[in-house]
Amino acid sequence: MAIEHDFFGVIDETASGGLAWNDTAELADQVVEIELQADDETAVPELALDSAAALIQSLEGFDARARDALIAELSSRQSATTAYIDEHVDKLGESLLDLLVYNSGDIAIDVLRSLQLLDVVIQVDHADEDEVFATFDYAIAPDESDALLTVSFDVRGDVVAVETQSV
Repeated sequence: MAIEHDFFGVIDETASGGLAWNDTAELADQVVEIELQADDETAVPELALDSAAALIQSLEGFDARARDALIAELSSRQSATTAYIDEHVDKLGESLLDLLVYNSGDIAIDVLRSLQLLDVVIQVDHADEDEVFATFDYAIAPDESDALLTVSFDVRGDVVAVETQSV
């Protein structure tokens, strides 16, 4: 059985009884993949679908919040953000400068400003306050590296984690 929602239209059921919906959105001058998913259709409250729709409609604001969380992590040498930047500075060397949209001389800030938001995954069956509701995946050089910087939000829109991962 599928679910119908004012914003999403018909959300298809997966073979395993979950839900799946995807689309793209434009953010600045880039296209971002948006994926809505749930492992169990019966565990998806209407409020979670409304929250997902609000997140998509406010994508620019959530992107700004995610980037602010990344900047806040720069004060810790052990943070995922610092490790990600250090890895790419070492790996890409001088060619990193070619990837930067901004070049203020502060390499860490310039890398964070130049990150591309690749995709947003919204897990609408994770609507409890202590669960990850949405993840935003960023990369500085998606064609050169399989490393992502992921910012996770809860259903209230608060940043709950920043992690690095490989795809």
